[in-house]
Amino acid sequence: MEGNIIGVAQSYMYKVVTAAVILLVGFVLGILAKKLLKKILKEVELNKIMNKVGFTHDLESMVSSVISYVIYLVTVVIFLDYLVIRSIVIYILLGAILTLIVLTMLVGLKDVIPNFIGWLYLQKKRNLIEEGRKVDIKEISGKVEKIGYLETEIKTERGDILYVPNRLFMKSKFKIRKKD
Repeated sequence: MEGNIIGVAQSYMYKVVTAAVILLVGFVLGILAKKLLKKILKEVELNKIMNKVGFTHDLESMVSSVISYVIYLVTVVIFLDYLVIRSIVIYILLGAILTLIVLTMLVGLKDVIPNFIGWLYLQKKRNLIEEGRKVDIKEISGKVEKIGYLETEIKTERGDILYVPNRLFMKSKFKIRKKD
């Protein structure tokens, strides 16, 4: 009887230690993948490429972080599965994480979508609002330098460059002055 208890305890210890090693290896792989992917994306100059199309966020960091979080998630699922903690716990964990990801994306896109629609509006008004034209919108007055997907660069008379969200052109009255 006592030998059986020791055998069961050893079996559980072996399982717990193995699960801990799985967790440790998975987290180390996640950290390494994040660093390696960030370095690769920096070599490819992803942020510079995305800046050209008007996306000004640090995409290199975001992509590498998301990949590392996916590795962490898979590691935790394997860890729980190895310890025979299945079904409901894994589903609750995955549901919570997916909900968090969706909410994060929605919060992140709440400014992107209206500004992109504003860009489409500006493309429709292309003959009126174009680079080189002077505009007055709200308290901003100056020459349009560049129309991006999310924002328009306006150079003021004092030489300052202001980045005006494209949605402002749809929401506010603006005046277009003659081209110089």
